[in-house]
Order: sequence, then C-alpha cells, then structure tokens
Amino acid sequence: MKNKSKQTEKGIKAFNTLYIIGIAFVIIKLLDYFQWTYQLISKWSIPDEPFFSKVNLMDSKVEISVTVYLIFAIAYIIAFGFIFLGLYQLNKTTKLFAEKKIFQQEVSSAFKKAGKSFLIFTFGTLIIDIALLAYALTSNRVVDLLSTELLVFLILGYLMFFLADIFKEGIILQQENELTI
Repeated sequence: MKNKSKQTEKGIKAFNTLYIIGIAFVIIKLLDYFQWTYQLISKWSIPDEPFFSKVNLMDSKVEISVTVYLIFAIAYIIAFGFIFLGLYQLNKTTKLFAEKKIFQQEVSSAFKKAGKSFLIFTFGTLIIDIALLAYALTSNRVVDLLSTELLVFLILGYLMFFLADIFKEGIILQQENELTI
C-alpha cells in the first residue's frame, strides 16, 4: 500500500511540474499577445511584428483596419484564456486525487469542464482564423491553420470528456457496490 501511495505522490508531483510549465507557457504567450495589442492601441497602427494568428497577412496586399485587428486580437486573447481554465480544472482533479477523493462527482465535472475549455480554445482560435481569412479575402487554405498546438488541445479536450465519462461510470459502480454491501 505504501508503494502505491508513493507512486501516486510521484504522479501528482509530475503533473504539478507539467501544470507549472503549462501555466508558464500560457502566460508567456498571453504577454506576447497583450504586448502586440498594447502597441496596436497605443500607436493606433499595426505593429511591425506579425499578428499572432496563424493567418499571415504581412506579405499580402490586404488592408485591414486597426479596429478590425483589435477585435480579432481581443477574441484571440479570450480564446487563449480558456487554456487557463482547462489547466485550473485539471489541477483541481489532482488535488482531489491527493485527498483520495477519486470517484466523486467533482472529479467527473472537473474533467468535463477542462475538456470544454480546451475545445473552446481549439475551435475558437480556428474560427477566429477562418473569420480573419474570410474578412481578408485571401486565398490561404484553411488546412494551413491546423497546427500541432490545435491538434494537441483537440485530442486533450476529447480525452477529458472520455475521462469524465469513465469517472461518472465509476461513481455509479461505487454507489451500486455500496448499496450491495
């Protein structure tokens, strides 16, 4: 039993390390996004650095107003903020696991909320990029918008839904087992 407890502690420590790395990644990206947006607002002109979307309009002759860029930037920042929510929910589950609260409704709910957050980020940024392509009337391909980052969060989002269902089933089995005893 002690060996299993040590493995659980190691797993929680490993997740906490990944959690901190994930939060640092999100903070760094958001700081870059905020800096670009601040330059846009303060000078009311498009900064020299390219817009942080996967749609590259720097080399094209497309003219987009500062207001439109600001709207897309704010939408992108909001969508990216959903990664914070997803990571927070995952951290919540590890705290519940550390407290030996495994088959609880809170765990299933936290996994489901994390999955929703990751999928909102994935589809949100993809929709924003497609809207930017449509607004700019460029001939870029939508397939070019799919990045490793989006695919990872898409898979992670659906994995969280899968885990939520597994823990929901575990809750039902535990309740049935308690009624039998």
